[in-house]
Parts: sequence; C-alpha cells; structure tokens
Amino acid sequence: MTLLRAVLIFVFFVCTPVSIAKPSFSVLFVNPSLAGEPFWGKVQKITEEASKQLGVNIDVIYGDGNRHIQLAELKKYLDYRASPDYVILMLYPGGAEQTLTMLDNYGIKFITLEQTITGMEKEEIGYPKQRFEHWLGEIYFDNYQAGFDLAKSLHDSVIASGHKGDVNGLAINGHYGSESDKRNQGAADYFKSAGIKLQQTVHASWSKEQAYTKTRRLFKRYPDTQLIWSASDLMAMGAQTAIRQLQKGDVKVAIGGFDWLSDSLSLIQKGQLSATVGGHFMMGGWALISIFDFHHGNKYWHKNSQITFELSAITRDNISEYIWISNNPDWSRIDYKQFSILDKKQTRYDFSPEYLKQSTQQPVSKH
Repeated sequence: MTLLRAVLIFVFFVCTPVSIAKPSFSVLFVNPSLAGEPFWGKVQKITEEASKQLGVNIDVIYGDGNRHIQLAELKKYLDYRASPDYVILMLYPGGAEQTLTMLDNYGIKFITLEQTITGMEKEEIGYPKQRFEHWLGEIYFDNYQAGFDLAKSLHDSVIASGHKGDVNGLAINGHYGSESDKRNQGAADYFKSAGIKLQQTVHASWSKEQAYTKTRRLFKRYPDTQLIWSASDLMAMGAQTAIRQLQKGDVKVAIGGFDWLSDSLSLIQKGQLSATVGGHFMMGGWALISIFDFHHGNKYWHKNSQITFELSAITRDNISEYIWISNNPDWSRIDYKQFSILDKKQTRYDFSPEYLKQSTQQPVSKH
C-alpha cells in the first residue's frame, strides 16, 4: 500500500503541469470624467477589454470631472472596499499631493496617465519613485508634437484645396493649463515656421458650445480665414457647425482637433472636417499591459519612470484605414498580449497608433 501511494504521488507530480504565473490580481481604474463621456469612456472600454484578455480583475470609479469628487470617490473606495493591487489614474491639478499620499500610505502601487501637473505642484510631488515609492511611473504622450502635427495636417489640407496666397489661421485652446498650452505652443511654432498668420487664439474650456459661439464671432471678425486649429474634437465640431452655418453648408475652412472621436471621424469621411490627432485613448490599456508585465516579474518599471508614445493624424487621405474605430468598434479585435514584453528580448514598449490601421487588424482568438 505504501509503495502504491508513493507511485501515485510520483505520477501526480510528474504529469501535472506546473504554472509559474502568479494568480490573477486586481486593478482599480479611476475614470476622471463622467460615465458615458466619449473620450474617457473609450479609454475605460479599452482598459476593460485588455483586462479580459490578460485575466486581470478590474474595478472602475468616476471622478466626474472634478478633483474634489475624484479624491472623495477614491478615498471612499479605499476605505470601504478591499484594497486593489494597483491603481491607474490621472491626477488633477490641485489634488495631486493628497491623492499620491493616500495611495502611498495604503501601500498600493499605481501608474498615472498624462502629465497634468506643472509648476510648484510638480516640484512638490516630484517624479515617480522619488517622494512616493509606490508610484511606478507615468504614461503620457507629447502634446507639443501633437499640436504641431495637427497644424501641419490642416495646412496640408489648405494647400491640397488649391488655395493660393497667404494662409490665415485661428486657434481654439482648451483651458489655461499644461496640456492644452503645450498643444497650442506646438501649433503656434508650426504656424510661425510655415509663415501662417495666427490671427487670434481663444480658450473655450473644452466646450463644443463655447467653441461654436466664439467661432461665429471670430469668423465675422476674420472672414479671410483658411484654417481653424482646435485643442479637442468637440471644440472642432463646434467650430465646424458655426462655419457651416456662416458659409451656408459649404465649409471651405480646414478644421481639426484631437481625440479621434467617432463623430469627428465620420465628419472627416464626409469631407466636413480635415483632421484629428489621437491614439491616446489607448493609454489605459498600455498602463494595464505594463502592470501585467511588472506583476509577473518584468523589470521595466524598476528601471524606468515613464512610457511615452506618439499620436497620429487621421486625415481625408488615410481615413479609410481607421474608419472601423468610428461606430461601435469591437475593441476585442486588438490583441493586447502582443504588446507585452514579458519573456521577450525587447526592453522597451512599442505603443504606436499605427497598428490600429484596418489593414493590420485581425480578430483575436477567443480560445
């Protein structure tokens, strides 16, 4: 009997596969906006789809577009729910230090999206792993270059339309803050280098309605305008509506923004907008992939404090390659595992929007 038991135990250990992967872990994604808001809703959906493919447990809370509400909701979650292993969030100016201190005190590792904190507040919080040891790193994109690229795309559209002579532009910025200001500075530098006269820059607080109202006034003041650069697609659509009304349906002004919103892609396809720069709605998915790698032993976040990636411009020239992401896109078509660097020779992440071109998309196997 003893010999038989020994044989059975031997057979069990020899024949049973041993998994070296750690068990599933939990991530809290803090959506800084309202439930259903177009851009952050897309960020959330992609993050959730990546979590399904990677076998990660994910919860979501909302900041309702307000730093006080976001901080209160995060505190409530941490006080009354089981602490997650990791948190993905965007910091609001004015609330960064409190948020980071709370997460660090709980001993929760976290990644921040975008670089939203500047000036004295940035000096206070420092960089990842300096003052807050559980701050793994930041994932962000180059707003300056993105603003520059949008301005160039709009200029190219004006040239392609056959316009001769001087080019005059208007700029609609978001709010008075680092993100929109960097985008606007990139645009201003391109306009200067290309000899484009930037007639006026206004702020519209990311509001479609404000952009609409201000564009009507601006265009009456500057009727000889060939392009309107906007810091978001919503504001670009507000400007487009105003110009369409003023020009009685025949929009002759190149207009573009940021975010790759579904409506803006449709308008580009119809020839009513000229360009949109984006791809950053993938950043929550990128954060989750890097956390998955870190949790399973990859050393990237031990050696680095940031992941940066470039945005891309969608114009009338390449809209056919991206139109699949316009209406009710199936985000499971993306194979998120392919971007993991776990057990690979590469030491850097290659997060480029180029892979989103329709020609490169293949449905991901469900088994």
